[in-house]
Amino acid sequence: MEAYQLQLLEGIKGALTGQPCPVTLERPEDWQALWRLAGEQKVIPLAMDALAPALRQRDPEMLSRLRGVVFQTVSAQVRKTKAFQTVYRRLEEANVHPLVVKGLICRALYPKPDLRVSADEDLLLPPEEMPRALQVLEQCGLTTGKADEEQVVSCFSRETGLYLELHRTLFSAASAAYGGWNRYFDASAQRAVKVTAEGMEYRTLCHQDHLLYLILHSLKHFLHSGFGVRQVCDICLFTMVHGEALCWPELIAALEETRADLFTANLLEIGRNYLGLGTYPQAAADWMAGFDSLLDCQPLLEDLLAGGIYGGSTDQRKHSSLITLHAVEEGEGSHRSSRLLHTVFPSARELQGAYPYLRENPWLLPAAWVQRIARYTAENRGQPGASQESVEIGERRVELLKKYRVIG
Repeated sequence: MEAYQLQLLEGIKGALTGQPCPVTLERPEDWQALWRLAGEQKVIPLAMDALAPALRQRDPEMLSRLRGVVFQTVSAQVRKTKAFQTVYRRLEEANVHPLVVKGLICRALYPKPDLRVSADEDLLLPPEEMPRALQVLEQCGLTTGKADEEQVVSCFSRETGLYLELHRTLFSAASAAYGGWNRYFDASAQRAVKVTAEGMEYRTLCHQDHLLYLILHSLKHFLHSGFGVRQVCDICLFTMVHGEALCWPELIAALEETRADLFTANLLEIGRNYLGLGTYPQAAADWMAGFDSLLDCQPLLEDLLAGGIYGGSTDQRKHSSLITLHAVEEGEGSHRSSRLLHTVFPSARELQGAYPYLRENPWLLPAAWVQRIARYTAENRGQPGASQESVEIGERRVELLKKYRVIG
C-alpha cells in the first residue's frame, strides 16, 4: 500500500478512537494524494479531525482550503439532517411507517456524527404506503421522481439539499445475484425498534437485521464495482456498539448462506488492523479466529481504496461491474470468454437503467447494444486502452470474489 493511503487510514483511526495520529508523510505531493483520496472516499471531515494539527505545521494554505471544504460539508449535513427530521415527523403524522436505514442511524455511531456525511437518507416503506408517502413529501416541497429499475423512488429538495430514497425492498428483486437476500428482511417491520439519533426517535431495523443489511449492502456493491472505507467504518462500529446483543449463530448462518462470511470477517479485520476498531464481542472474535490464514484483508482494503465511495472512481471501474456480476450469476461455471462476451452484449434487464425503452420493448436490445458501443467509443476517444482496462479490472476483481469465497 502507498504511504498516503496508510496515512489516510491513520487519520480516520484517530477520528474514530480519539488516539493521537502519527504522521509520516513529508512530500507535498503525498499530502495532495491523501486529500484527493479522502475526497473520493467522502471522508475529508473525518480525516481532517485528526490530521489538522500536522497540516497546520506543513501547509497552512492547504489547511485553510480544507477547513472551508469541511465547514461547507458539515453545514450542509446539519441542514439536511434538520430537513429530514421535519419530513420524518410529517410522515409519522400522516400515518406512514417508514424504517430509517443506514445514513442517520450509522452517523449516530460516530464520536462526532456530523463528520460522517451522508449523500442521502434511505427509508424502507410498505408498498401500500408509497403513494401516501410521496404525497407528504411533495407537500414538504420535495420533488419526487418515478421508480427506477430497482423500484427505488428518489426525492430531492432544492431548498435544503435533502435527498431521499424510498425503498419497497432492500434489494432489487429482479437481480439474479442478490434479489433472494430480501427473504432475510421479510418480517423486518415486525422486528423494528426505536432508536434515538440527533436528539430524535426513529423507527429502524432491529440491530440484527441492520448489521446484516449493512454487510449485504456492501457485498452488493462489491459485486458491482466496489464500495468505500466509510462502509467498513459503519460495519465495524455497529458490531462494536450492538454486537453483544446479537444472536451470532443466526447471523453467521445468514452470512454463510449468502457466501458473505469470509468477506465479513475480513471487513472486521480491516477495522481491527487499520482503524483501531477491534473491540468486538467475544462471539465475533472467536468466529473470526476460526478463519485463521484466510484472514487476509489487505487485498480487499486496496480494492475499496481504489474504487471510491461506491466503486465509481473511473468509468473503466464502473464498466467492469458487468464482468463481476456475470461471474456471480454463472457461479462456478463462469468462464473468462463468457464474461468478456457479456460485457459487450449485456441482457435487456441490465441495460434498462441506461436505455429505459427496453422496459416496454425488450426486442430493441440489439439497437441498445449498438447505441451503447457507439456511446462508449465516443466517451473514450483518445483513450485506446480504456476497454482493455475495464476487462483487466473486472478480471482482477473476479479473482477477489474467489479469494473471499463469494463465488466458487
